[in-house]
Amino acid sequence: MSGTKGPSLAGRFAAAIALTVGFYALAIAIAAGLLGAAILPWILGGGNNLWITLTGLFLGVSILVAIFPRRLPFEPHGVRLDAEEQPRLLRMIEEEARACGTRAPDEVYATLELNAAVVEPSRHRRIMFIGVPLLHVVSERGIRGVVAHEYGHYTGGDTRLGPWIYRTRETIGRTIVRLSDEDGDEGWTQKLVRLPFLWYGRAFMRITSAIRRREEFAADALAVQRAGRDVHVEALRRIHAYAPAFDAYWENEVAAVLSAGRRPPVVAGFQTFLRSEPVAKAADDFLARQLEERTDPYDSHPSLSERIAAVEGWPRDTPDDSAPAMALIREPEALEQAMLVAHFGPEAAELPGLAWAEVGREIYLARATAFADAHGELLDDASVGDLGELAREGRLEQIGTQLCRRLDDMPAEAGPAVAVTLLGDALTAALARDGWAIEAALGEPVVAKRGDACIEPYAVVPELTESSPAAAGWRERATALGIAELRLFVARAVPVPAE
Repeated sequence: MSGTKGPSLAGRFAAAIALTVGFYALAIAIAAGLLGAAILPWILGGGNNLWITLTGLFLGVSILVAIFPRRLPFEPHGVRLDAEEQPRLLRMIEEEARACGTRAPDEVYATLELNAAVVEPSRHRRIMFIGVPLLHVVSERGIRGVVAHEYGHYTGGDTRLGPWIYRTRETIGRTIVRLSDEDGDEGWTQKLVRLPFLWYGRAFMRITSAIRRREEFAADALAVQRAGRDVHVEALRRIHAYAPAFDAYWENEVAAVLSAGRRPPVVAGFQTFLRSEPVAKAADDFLARQLEERTDPYDSHPSLSERIAAVEGWPRDTPDDSAPAMALIREPEALEQAMLVAHFGPEAAELPGLAWAEVGREIYLARATAFADAHGELLDDASVGDLGELAREGRLEQIGTQLCRRLDDMPAEAGPAVAVTLLGDALTAALARDGWAIEAALGEPVVAKRGDACIEPYAVVPELTESSPAAAGWRERATALGIAELRLFVARAVPVPAE
């Protein structure tokens, strides 16, 4: 268990103060030397080299401007929770504060992140953030361990030390930027003056990152005390495995529906998304890679394998029979709507709802039909059976070039990819016209179904571009399914206005 102990609070503060003072002393000394070289010869000798004067003034003033203290405003994000709306969650947070021997946060916010965090903007203001997606992947005991881990940052003084380190790091970075040219045309003098700040910045990052990693070990130790070793390790594994899953869920599933002006059930959908076989496999693969990673000297957190190894000495705990952490949330749909409003503004509350089962038809089919209707004439009279010929390299590039001319913001090199999209959209629309149902289960590709037959329209064309034998095979398959003669583009009749 020795790996869980970090340096004392006094020692960490002393190191941070020494590093900060050292940086400002270095910056002021260099700035003073530059300004002195620029000004003193004029005062003492009545003259100076004009280039030295201008360069010294420019670089010296740049350093002083960069290190001038800035106020870092803090605005919490998410939805602030209170005990009346979320009694079970807030009560659990209070219980863990008492058990950890520290003061509970003054404000708790629910966010759309698979994470938890604490900050201390001022000595008398503590804030905790709880990501609602996080509650989907851990148990109630697991979330107690996560909350205890965050309290470990309070008891260890990390939240008071963190802003100090962040401000100094930000000042070093700002100084380096001010001594650099965006086009990289700075002279040797500018590069020479920048070097000490680069060296100091690297040393500062290494030392403070090492301090922060020790803070994580100490916070993990408190989490293990509260939740148990095995429960906390399982929570760590699931958080690391599924954190990318929520990003993918939001970008690939939720964003498509919101951009179409509809509001899906975000919270309920994420639970379904997690049960998808491709998502579960991707999470397992990502976790395996995480367990193989080693800590870089500049990482602010230890690697997952190191965090797990650091608590191996703790005794095993009783099996976790607690309920899923999501059970702590009352009326999750109302909280979800409040979070969307906080994220996008009041207009999010006015968006009409859309069940996930309807997304395939209402969103993906509508989008495919619109794109195919707008540009399908580029496919001439091609049928579904002709997809193999259309996917050939020369023909695909020709279609892509024509598309890019129509789409003003599309670079020419994106032509083949856009052509593949058009062919996928045209196939989707053609199948729908023929009575196939278009579905898009969460975490699964868009599919077209009719009876026992199933086609992934957006997988067909990429497969056809890879090999010519697949093109011949596709025509045979399309013929067997009775879709080979379906036109990829059918011009819609334009209504004639009544006289």
